[in-house]
Amino acid sequence: MIGYLLAMAGAALLAGFTYQALGVRRDRKRFPPPGKLVWFQGRRVHLRDLGEGSPAVIFESGLMSTVLTWQQIQPQLANRTRVVSYDRPGLGWSDPGSEPRTAARIVEELHALLAEASIPPPYLLVGHSFGGLTMPLFAARYPDEVSGVVLVDPVVPGEWHPPVERDRRRIEIGSRVCRRAAILSHVGLLRLIAWLIGSGAKSFANPMIRAISKGAPSDSNSTESPWFWNLPASERAMAPVFWTQAKFCRVIASQLEHLPESAAQVMEAGPIDPPLTVISASKISAERLEHHRNIARQSPEGRHILAERSGHWVTEDQPELVIESILELARGKSERSARSAHNA
Repeated sequence: MIGYLLAMAGAALLAGFTYQALGVRRDRKRFPPPGKLVWFQGRRVHLRDLGEGSPAVIFESGLMSTVLTWQQIQPQLANRTRVVSYDRPGLGWSDPGSEPRTAARIVEELHALLAEASIPPPYLLVGHSFGGLTMPLFAARYPDEVSGVVLVDPVVPGEWHPPVERDRRRIEIGSRVCRRAAILSHVGLLRLIAWLIGSGAKSFANPMIRAISKGAPSDSNSTESPWFWNLPASERAMAPVFWTQAKFCRVIASQLEHLPESAAQVMEAGPIDPPLTVISASKISAERLEHHRNIARQSPEGRHILAERSGHWVTEDQPELVIESILELARGKSERSARSAHNA
């Protein structure tokens, strides 16, 4: 009897591994990367490089996001200058990356990737959400290579270092759920859940989600989770492809686990010198809004803008505002260069 059960369990695991492997292979054929895969530090990193000119605009996406964050913005800016978006290792079309996934590691990887891809400075850095940690740190470490920074509804470092007890618990639970999901993804369980949701069988998917998300807040452990439904349509459409892979679960877990460390790295780096624009969503607390204003004030040429018609995804709600903010800094860079040449 025991032997029979073990044989059945082995067969089920083999079926799950096969289901996942075939699904990944099918997805690669159905959804080719919109950019190019650059061989970098022993892995493939997805990079989308459009346009020509200087400064090169470099995009950094949010915690779970991909190059799709910038799909409304990047082609329009490419008519004016060179514009680069990429998927951090482990996300989107990129291969898994080394851990821990701290802001410092991400910055060093990005700096080396730009050199490998022959994208020279100066850089105009644009970060959304989690990119509010990495882009200021990049500017602090490589100030001579950065002409300006635009932060779009950024993470506030002071909110995460040190984290209050409630946030510490959120990090702990979130990373634990992601590590659990990474294991289960190998046998195709996440892919099965995604298929059930896509087929309208949410009543079958919800118990599985609750089991995987044990300990998570009640609003994030069902098919109605705002983590999913608040995403832009393009990111949501690709979630059944990206979120069902172990690499995604592992990288999110690591980014969460080291969020306080990443915040500390940014705070220790101090204020940045390049011109800085901070764009805030309208639907945030007064406290966070003041934090955003303070971040802008730290730069000698800091500016704060309220996106009055936007939620967190300002890139979707008011893309024209983000584009104009980028172009304004790009024009400012050209004017400063002209003045310097004239004075010389």
